[in-house]
Amino acid sequence: MAGILIFAETEVGSLHPGFWELLTVGRQLASQLDGKLRVVVSGGDIAAAEEARQSGADQVYLLQDPRLDDPLPDAHLAAFTTVCHELQPALIVMPRSLLGMEVGARLAYRLGVGLAQDAMTLDVADGALTVTRPVFGGAAHATIRLTKVPWIVVPRTGAFSPTEPAAGAQSELVTVQPELPETDLKTACVSHARQQGLTQNLERARVIIAGGRGLGGPEPFRLLHEIADLLDAAVGTSRPPCDSGWVEPALQIGLTGKTVTPELYIAVGISGAIQHITGCSSSRVIVAINNDPGAPIFRMSTYGIVGDWEEVLPAFCDALAGV
Repeated sequence: MAGILIFAETEVGSLHPGFWELLTVGRQLASQLDGKLRVVVSGGDIAAAEEARQSGADQVYLLQDPRLDDPLPDAHLAAFTTVCHELQPALIVMPRSLLGMEVGARLAYRLGVGLAQDAMTLDVADGALTVTRPVFGGAAHATIRLTKVPWIVVPRTGAFSPTEPAAGAQSELVTVQPELPETDLKTACVSHARQQGLTQNLERARVIIAGGRGLGGPEPFRLLHEIADLLDAAVGTSRPPCDSGWVEPALQIGLTGKTVTPELYIAVGISGAIQHITGCSSSRVIVAINNDPGAPIFRMSTYGIVGDWEEVLPAFCDALAGV
């Protein structure tokens, strides 16, 4: 086995924003592993493949089948497993998305190999891959050594700087129509319905203002949206407001939600439980607003304001608006 294989997930016809970080991982290890650097675009159209060709990879495989247009893991797993058997890579790099993490875990089981999630550093030595990853919400780091190839890793979002697309690069394009036996497909999409009003992309946002249980209800989130408009930011939340029906589940940040890496993360009324911190700890700057001086969020924040959000946020909003 040799070479590197990157799973490129598509999102509304384009590459998932985390792809360029995966490419950085591939390029860093390419010099230590023999073979080619290949990208597999699973689903999407030719536009996504053309975007991937700007990566400078040796080859870009476009897997074409209507069933790959939906983020249902069965079809993607079946198609990607076939490609892995054919290309025999030494390293497989998966995106840290719901689809990428599930396909990666199930692929590791099928191939009988190990999987390293949330990889922050990777090093090849003595025929093994050594990976460090955060544990206990980032309070400590664990070292994992993968010996049996192929090694499968899911890099932590924000741990690697994204590689810039090279406009002049034109990787070789290989179009594949994979065989997807119906017996392997346990789920199917019968209709599409996009949730209205959710135009923001938390994973791409440079600034995020997030509200938690401490806001007390759905109404204060209107103020968060007002501030977000002034900052050109996205609005997020911890799990309790979602469970209470105050906001849409798509806004949830944390262990069971999205992982974000903005330049500025403003946490309002969020206590700072590990489950939430896991999803935002890679933010460059964290500002916490909470009326409890002992809230765990203050141990993770760059700046903290101990106070009632009902006093702090209106003044903040007025300052931004120049009132």
